[in-house]
Amino acid sequence: MGPLFKSPKSSTNNSPSDRSSSSDSDGEEDSKHDADMNVRERFGLDDNGNITIGLDHIVEQRGEGVYVKRRPKYIRRLEIGQEISERTRFRLPWKQLLKKLFFCLLCKSRGHPRNKAVFSGPGETIGAYALSLANDTESTFSQNISNFISCTKESKAAPQVVMRNMRQFMSGMKNYLVKHGEGDFSSEVQKARSQLKPDEFLNLDSILEEVMHRLVILPLREHLYGLFVDYYTHSGDIQILVEKVRQACGRGPMVFGIKNTVTPPNSGALRQISSLFVRLQEAELPLEKLDLLLTAVSTIFEGTACNNGQQLSADDFLPVMVLVVAHCGFIGAEIEAEYMWGLIQPSLLSGEAGYYLTALCSAVHVLKNFSLHEYDGPMGGSLELASQSLPECSSVLRVIIPDEYNGSIQTRTLPIRPHTTTREVCRIIAHKARVTNAQDYGLFKLIDGEESLLQDNECPQDVRMAAAGKHCMIAYKRIDAKIAWPTMMPNSLTMMSACSSTTTTTDKHNH
Repeated sequence: MGPLFKSPKSSTNNSPSDRSSSSDSDGEEDSKHDADMNVRERFGLDDNGNITIGLDHIVEQRGEGVYVKRRPKYIRRLEIGQEISERTRFRLPWKQLLKKLFFCLLCKSRGHPRNKAVFSGPGETIGAYALSLANDTESTFSQNISNFISCTKESKAAPQVVMRNMRQFMSGMKNYLVKHGEGDFSSEVQKARSQLKPDEFLNLDSILEEVMHRLVILPLREHLYGLFVDYYTHSGDIQILVEKVRQACGRGPMVFGIKNTVTPPNSGALRQISSLFVRLQEAELPLEKLDLLLTAVSTIFEGTACNNGQQLSADDFLPVMVLVVAHCGFIGAEIEAEYMWGLIQPSLLSGEAGYYLTALCSAVHVLKNFSLHEYDGPMGGSLELASQSLPECSSVLRVIIPDEYNGSIQTRTLPIRPHTTTREVCRIIAHKARVTNAQDYGLFKLIDGEESLLQDNECPQDVRMAAAGKHCMIAYKRIDAKIAWPTMMPNSLTMMSACSSTTTTTDKHNH
């Protein structure tokens, strides 16, 4: 790069052609100089010739992008005089080309949520038009979103209330676009419909859900997390979880109720799971967080071995999940779980995703209510006691299920959220047990062998806790099935009740 000021030189002795060529070269140098100055002013070159790019300079646009962490990035510049071309781009050994291709594919799968192209196919124009409608400050759609965001940022309500309002607002704005079709929205829908094949349909709900996540959740994410931290710090839950994780991080699998036949993930797998939890916390959109949670769950299943060669059962998964949360130090698990539960559309949490998100919630609650000092001594190889060392708290429900084919009773430990209704518990059991005629089954309260059907809006965990001093169990069976229950339950169920009452009493004493 030349000097900032050039000394004037006499050109009277030069020929016209020389003057012309001299002026052309000066013009080229000036243009290069201006370009260099623009780059320097825009990004700021350091002494080594690197370009420092700050996040404030990045313009949010649709398209593919690399996940950018919140710190400056450095891009190595080309050699002086070297231009970007097809030659310079591919003048590399084939191994490096493959490495770069893998990196591009990785970037495509991990694109930043603000830049990732989530709309595809005939519905692409619908999502794009909804975003453009939000940019039109004169539209009712845009004004409602702006007003809601402004009012929400001024609110100091509990995060659960704020998320409920956000969820209702997003659903309402989706209904507004579909029913009233502001601007050319209805025309865009008709155009997209004309491109559909006979066996295709437009999932408007899914398209607009992603649009509303960008327009509502992203601007309010920082405010919402601030409310979460204040709420859980004031309630003391964060301090409790930190202390329990500190106590549990060095404990063996028996303390968490993991059977001797189950080998939990090793240190290598735990490092992978921990990195997924870190990425989950860094993610901004709740659906992206959910994808990372399911990836972590898949890693847990792959890293857990059973002596019988079978996959980890659903009943044994929760103790392993508690161990993983403790050993990975996932202190923000409760906030992240509430963030997903409160903002993701409920219909998307009706299957496996909702089950494992519930398992994360239950693992946190079990860990917070777990009196670890009770198990300081040796377990003595008592597998039955060890397998039931998880406390009976508001996020764990043990259900007995009669097997009508062989006359036996099975026990299932279900992760549930506090105050989960009978309808939701039945849906979870039917989903995990693959019951096709779920409408024929119900949840029953058993007290001294006498059964009574629970209503859909009742909370079975609350019912069980309310039956203090009585031998109360929750059973899932066919409504029309006539069963004579045993006068004494199996030893495992008796031990469950004993461990439950002991743990609950000790935990209350500690608090």
